[in-house]
Amino acid sequence: MHSLVPQSLVSFLFLLPVVSYGQISDDFNDDFDEQSWQNLNPLKDFVDWAYFINDSTYRMISGASPDPDALGQARIGAMRKDANYSAFRVGVDLAPFDPAIEQDVGVLARITSAGLGTTSGYAATIDTDESRIYIARIDLEQPTVLGEADSPLDPEKNYQLVFHGYEGRFLAEVFDVTNLTTPLFFAEGEDDTYQSGPAGLFGAAGQPDGNINFAFYNYESDDRPDVDQDGMPDPIEATFFGNLDQPGDTDFDGDGRDNAQEIEDGTDPTAKDSSVKVISVDVSGDRLSLQFRTLVGRNYQLETSGDLTNWVVDTEAEFEEEEDGIAKLLTSRGSGRKFVRVVEP
Repeated sequence: MHSLVPQSLVSFLFLLPVVSYGQISDDFNDDFDEQSWQNLNPLKDFVDWAYFINDSTYRMISGASPDPDALGQARIGAMRKDANYSAFRVGVDLAPFDPAIEQDVGVLARITSAGLGTTSGYAATIDTDESRIYIARIDLEQPTVLGEADSPLDPEKNYQLVFHGYEGRFLAEVFDVTNLTTPLFFAEGEDDTYQSGPAGLFGAAGQPDGNINFAFYNYESDDRPDVDQDGMPDPIEATFFGNLDQPGDTDFDGDGRDNAQEIEDGTDPTAKDSSVKVISVDVSGDRLSLQFRTLVGRNYQLETSGDLTNWVVDTEAEFEEEEDGIAKLLTSRGSGRKFVRVVEP
């Protein structure tokens, strides 16, 4: 939709830009910043272990626990220091793995007091030998399963694990990295014990006397979970609708664009005609200035018409950013009656 402005008229429309806060990514390349990660290595004083970066993967290795009854099985991980979330979406790619090693690998979120016998929070893990995906609450390193599903994987292929959490709802998805649109498998769970905390990566031996060796690549996290899988980030969906009950593929405001598309575009799914908000039109001498709100990552151009049917791009129009989310298009006023509109090319 466009904002149409005759020379003597301003059409005021509503716009809410969508900005993601807390977005973090790490591709584990040569610029890897180890200061961004904190080792989570409860058995570091009892076993041989290693962390290293190789071919854009973050590999973690731990020998077998010397005393599983007292110390538990081998386990090792890393916490992202700046990834502290309440609502969260944490994703990472799992590198090909050795099927002979029985291990559970995955993602941690809302972690508190990470350490030997103290780690609490939530985990989404893939059991590589049992071909299962689990969502668990962790209480002092003891897991309680909240949800699970079959997830048969080819050990020679690459997969992406994505863990979502919003309030007391959780979703874990497994994707083939060649298709990140439709998950191969997913599990859901509910719990409200832990409200916020940092995220990280983790692996544990599948047997009391087992060792572990796994690698991740392409870590990403942000505060835009989608636990109901409707294409709308839950915090934004709840802000607009008050809950997570609205489907993403319906058109709540009846303006011809579905709810999920409006949120992706940064417009209001509850209000018609919210694509561009014109703030002011100023005609001074022979200059026309059109001030409007912008969407993040979008481009704009000015078009003119004398009859509202035939539109021409004004190639002489100058675009000026004034401040975050506000810009101007300036052009010659010209002579006679004309209409102008701001469009995305």
